[in-house]
Amino acid sequence: MGKKEILLIRHGQGDHNRLFAEDRTEEALALRDPALNDVGIEQADTLGERLREQLRTFNLELIITSPMRRTLMTTDHVFGKHTSYPVIVSSIPTEMGHGECDYGSKKTQISKDFPHRDFSLIKNEKWWTDLETQEHLEKRVKDFKKFLNSRPESRIAVVSHGRFLTELVGIGQFCAFANCDCKQYTLTQDGTLTESGEIFIRVDNVWEKWQK
Repeated sequence: MGKKEILLIRHGQGDHNRLFAEDRTEEALALRDPALNDVGIEQADTLGERLREQLRTFNLELIITSPMRRTLMTTDHVFGKHTSYPVIVSSIPTEMGHGECDYGSKKTQISKDFPHRDFSLIKNEKWWTDLETQEHLEKRVKDFKKFLNSRPESRIAVVSHGRFLTELVGIGQFCAFANCDCKQYTLTQDGTLTESGEIFIRVDNVWEKWQK
């Protein structure tokens, strides 16, 4: 089906990000499925404002978001709670699970909290993986590329997480995306993902080491 243009967006700041930045790792890991904090909401709103003009020429066809509270909220604030773009909630691009902050809420709870989203692709109440291995993460990345290439849409936005996105784009560092970064990539049928450089938006110029 040819190449696809993909907008990769990392969620806005949650309190776990703030705690990681303050080297309060145990407290950060203990926060279960954290929401965006005030800074994260402002970041997502700002990204939405800056992205609006770009979307007029990008011709967006689909939004895919992970089922975590912070990505669902980011989607709402960037694109609008009742956006005209179709939205798919998928567990494939969720964060690498190794602490409470990366474990989601059960399907019945998160779908109740976000009733305007379609959770039909989420088949199980517990849809995340505890203590996920690197090998499992790599398999999810491959599965996600296949999923993107299986879609009929050619211009897709993905709202995901720092560790997953970094693995997806194949950059060997802790986190290649700051909170609410938006970068455009081209995906080919063989799974090659290349940064196009056409859209690059960074709403927060302060780079924090622990922006998980």
